[in-house]
Amino acid sequence: MELLIIIAMGLILLFMLGYTLWPLVSGVLFLALMFAIVCELFFVISGVLWLLARRRTARYLGLSDDDGPASFAYYEIDGEEYRNIFPTDVFMRRFLYRKEETRVRLWKRKKNSYVFDRVTTIIIVLGLVSFAVIIILLLTFVR
Repeated sequence: MELLIIIAMGLILLFMLGYTLWPLVSGVLFLALMFAIVCELFFVISGVLWLLARRRTARYLGLSDDDGPASFAYYEIDGEEYRNIFPTDVFMRRFLYRKEETRVRLWKRKKNSYVFDRVTTIIIVLGLVSFAVIIILLLTFVR
């Protein structure tokens, strides 16, 4: 609520100084475009890591709440425990994660190893498509 009051006061001050509305809207759209580009780069990097990961058969172990505010899904692959690359949401957990064996992708390096499960794959695809559309729409308005 305080943030909205600060933004409103800032807009009033800018209007009093003689600024019009379009440069302010253009500036906000430019910041939104920069944010969308950063998000798209994140999903591109995640997609490249997904492509480099190897397909494996894994067994779902459960969710861990020891990782701070986020909880991650853990899988067992060849007797070792690996964490999912993205945190999970509490929404529809019992439908998203199943106890039987499943096919996942494992990206394994010396220190870092991550699992890409089917939920992560869907998130990457949706992120790539949606932020590409958002960038195209914002580019039509920002000049």
